[in-house]
Amino acid sequence: MKTLRYITNKLALVLTGVLLLSGMAACDDKDDNTSIKVNRMMVTDVPDEVISLIEGDTWNTKVTTLPEGAIDADEYTYRYTTGNDKVFTVDENGVITATGIGESVLTVWSVNNTDMWTTCLVKVEKRIYPVTSITIPEKYQKYYMGVESTFNLGGVVTVNPDNATTPDVVYSSSDAMIAEVNEYGEVYTKALGDVTITVKAVDGSNVSATCEVYVRDIDHSSLLDRTNWTVTTSHDYFSDGVINGAPECLIDDDEKSCLALVKPGKLTIGKDESVFFVIDMQTPQNFDFFVLRHRTYQNTTANLRVTKVSVYGSNDGENYTEVIKEAPIATAATISSVTVDLPENVSYRYFKLTYDGWSNSGNTIQISDFNIGNKKFMDYTPEDHSPEE
Repeated sequence: MKTLRYITNKLALVLTGVLLLSGMAACDDKDDNTSIKVNRMMVTDVPDEVISLIEGDTWNTKVTTLPEGAIDADEYTYRYTTGNDKVFTVDENGVITATGIGESVLTVWSVNNTDMWTTCLVKVEKRIYPVTSITIPEKYQKYYMGVESTFNLGGVVTVNPDNATTPDVVYSSSDAMIAEVNEYGEVYTKALGDVTITVKAVDGSNVSATCEVYVRDIDHSSLLDRTNWTVTTSHDYFSDGVINGAPECLIDDDEKSCLALVKPGKLTIGKDESVFFVIDMQTPQNFDFFVLRHRTYQNTTANLRVTKVSVYGSNDGENYTEVIKEAPIATAATISSVTVDLPENVSYRYFKLTYDGWSNSGNTIQISDFNIGNKKFMDYTPEDHSPEE
């Protein structure tokens, strides 16, 4: 019994010693953890140490100190710098703003410990703005034209948004035998019929728009009433004993009289001066063509004839809008009158026509008569215009 009691006491002493040693070791470990300080830092949530952004994006920088649980981690504050502010900027709170395409380095500095910093790469790519819609004004969505006429559809098409990365479009015709369209959107009609013109974005967005073009025969007999019209000119008219030359001769229905104006660079007119006449119709009038009659009485030479004109419209007589630019005018001796279709039907009180082309021979341009009107598009039945067998 004494022996058993002795062994039991010995075991108790041994266990007590082990527990004491374990407690001392635990205390030593605790003392070591509480003495660890920050020895490095890193930007978090950055795969492969690269921040990938698109122009205009923002990103909040998050920094972690290591090792985890360091006793001075809460004391750390940071300063942020960019390697190139044309690629990105960064504010005092670490908010990055992507400003341009490229790559640059973000550096995060420890304010507490100037010997400690970390970096990561910032890559900024171009923001892509796809085409969302293509707009054709309503009045051009069902558009009537005569044969052998041209209309610049590209000039009225709008691609949205206005900052689309690739705003280019392509044009196509459903029947090039009736009307063809070139890369600039200029539609040229070739035969009677109906055709669809499609405008499609090339950026892969598959956005498109269409307009219907109806090619018809045109009746130019609907002329405006010229009662009470007045005509003024850019320069004094050239008086002529045969054709008079005064502005009112332009609208007097007399084939023997003509408006005569001196050409730029001739006689008293400087070569860079603009020569024109203005018709005041007294009230705004709708029109989409004009008829110009050359001088035919006793003289049909081409050097008396204007070869190119531009038309402008106004409702106040001061501010003019271009209607058609440098329209060609046929001048062969066998031609007495020339009809010019305007790109669209417009409404103005004042009709201004400038002389843009002429023969270098002779001193004056002479026009016998001038009128303005509205086109009438004739009915069209396809079978009436089928090819003869």
